[in-house]
Amino acid sequence: MFEQGNQLLQRGQLAGAEQAYRTHLKTHPAHVEALANLGAVLSRREEFGEAVVQYRKALQLRPSLAPLHLNLGLAYFKTQQWGPAVGEFDAFLKTQSGHRQTMQLRALALLELERHPEAAAAFEGLMPSADPTVPLGLATAYLRSNRAAEAQKLLVPLMEQAKSPELLLAMGQALLVEERFDEALETLLQARALRPKLPTLALHLGAVYWRKKEVDKALAEWRTELETTPESVQGMFTLGAALAMANRDKVEAERLLREALRRKPKHARANYQLAKLVWQKSKNPEAVVWLERAIGADGEYREAHYLLATVYQALGRKAEAAREFAAVKRLSAKELATQQDLFSESQ
Repeated sequence: MFEQGNQLLQRGQLAGAEQAYRTHLKTHPAHVEALANLGAVLSRREEFGEAVVQYRKALQLRPSLAPLHLNLGLAYFKTQQWGPAVGEFDAFLKTQSGHRQTMQLRALALLELERHPEAAAAFEGLMPSADPTVPLGLATAYLRSNRAAEAQKLLVPLMEQAKSPELLLAMGQALLVEERFDEALETLLQARALRPKLPTLALHLGAVYWRKKEVDKALAEWRTELETTPESVQGMFTLGAALAMANRDKVEAERLLREALRRKPKHARANYQLAKLVWQKSKNPEAVVWLERAIGADGEYREAHYLLATVYQALGRKAEAAREFAAVKRLSAKELATQQDLFSESQ
């Protein structure tokens, strides 16, 4: 049955191949190749969850079979399980360090995990590249690491080659970071003309309008982002925070922030914004929980330390308030020292 499964797989008859492998495995449950091939069949049928199960069984039986790490990583990648995908890609790259497809998938997964400096380093390892998605990925990682000038150096020649919506989006982000708002808006609208439902496009258009103080247009864009991508945690956070900051619908703002945190509990800014909202609304001590989580996610979040100190003080928790005010003082001094270093001349 194993050979029959192989023949059916080669002919693309996936249902028959799956049945043949499963029949074979009933009597040979430790046959690694059959488990691996069954995983491949399931992956081709886009049944990635079950494919993961079969690949894991095969790896437990033969941990040295490196290609299984790549297959497993691909299955995780396809189901947007970015962390496990990176782990499997790392395991595969230990045996084949120059495998470019795996390196690129790993870089993309790191970008999705918001591990931007690591993603930048991973894309740098793929440069130079004739594939425009590589410099585009590197530019995106640079943008998200606050390295806009380096990003723009990559994007300008790409833009001269072809005006794809993805490139226009990345260029718009770079212009936004540089506070060239009118140019950013024009560039992002060009991207919309080419691909109206490009992921995160409305998110960035909203950011441009917000910076231009066109609040209603910003809110409309962020609603569009959530209509296009209902699962977007960043969309939920951004719209929720903006509604609260603009003193619009605070009930909706709180609902969106809570939902964002249900999906991503360690989102530092969402924790801070929710704490700020519930404290301003009702002086609810629940704010302490969210602020402590914000600081747990980002220990140098000065605004969160300051608000927590204020809340502690109002609740009569003087020692804890003093501790947080001390943290604010330390972080302020650190920020000032950094600014001075930036403008000091090298000796």
